[in-house]
Amino acid sequence: MLDIDEFLGLERVDEWTFSSSQLWGAPATVNAFGGQLVALSLGAAFKTVPDNYIARSLHTQFMDCVDKTRTATFKVQDNALGSRIVSRTVQCFQDERLAMQTVCSFIAQKAQDFQAQFKHQTPMPEIEQPGAGNSAFMLDPQGYPNEFPVKIWVTELDSDLVTPAPAKQRIWLESPDKRTHSEQFQQCILALFTDVHFTRVIVRPFGIRMAPPPRHLRKIVSIDHHIWFHQSVDPRRPILVDTECKQLGAGRGVVQSEMYAHDRRLVATVVQEGRVEIDPHVRLPSPKL
Repeated sequence: MLDIDEFLGLERVDEWTFSSSQLWGAPATVNAFGGQLVALSLGAAFKTVPDNYIARSLHTQFMDCVDKTRTATFKVQDNALGSRIVSRTVQCFQDERLAMQTVCSFIAQKAQDFQAQFKHQTPMPEIEQPGAGNSAFMLDPQGYPNEFPVKIWVTELDSDLVTPAPAKQRIWLESPDKRTHSEQFQQCILALFTDVHFTRVIVRPFGIRMAPPPRHLRKIVSIDHHIWFHQSVDPRRPILVDTECKQLGAGRGVVQSEMYAHDRRLVATVVQEGRVEIDPHVRLPSPKL
């Protein structure tokens, strides 16, 4: 399995520029995995802010694909440095071609205690963690190949996706790397997690599998990626990702996920938009909603 430090590692080019040549992507495509690129963008921004700041949110737009066989360069811009809030824009280039742009917002760690007595959250669904006696989750035997550094537990294998079902999904994710990392690096790992298996929820009602994708699924890629970090989380423990595609139309699907720590805390909210192109001449089952 790939080393998470190398997977999310960055080489400093200058004070505000970083690069990575350790890009990963599925075997069937030359494209780099979007979750890794989002995590690398966050990591590059972290290298330009004070050590006592953690991520509050990030907002990514993908403009073009990133080739996993070539080096990606991340250029950070200083938007603002306040007493509590820091903002950075990170642009990802290949051969001076802009491929994606991410705006990251950071907050001082001590600011998390502000108004701590006033809080609530959406309750975590009542489901068993992986390995529990009555758990319906199984370690995905297919998962993401090529030594992808994340354990994935699912209730449906990819072969099950050919049966139409509602556009919902629950999976557990866990980092197999049990070393201790900083809270900033843990947030980068969480950003990596947010892109796992999200696209398959969009077309789930039509019974379309992902690995391998059928010929009539011409394209399904992420074009927008937004994360709000609520609380700290240890990715060495299982994290539940509760996902639903809210809408698919005009070739775009919007997906929302809530991420829960093993102790039932809501640690992040994620909203993504995927671009979908299906052969209009193919006959698919009526969507199951």
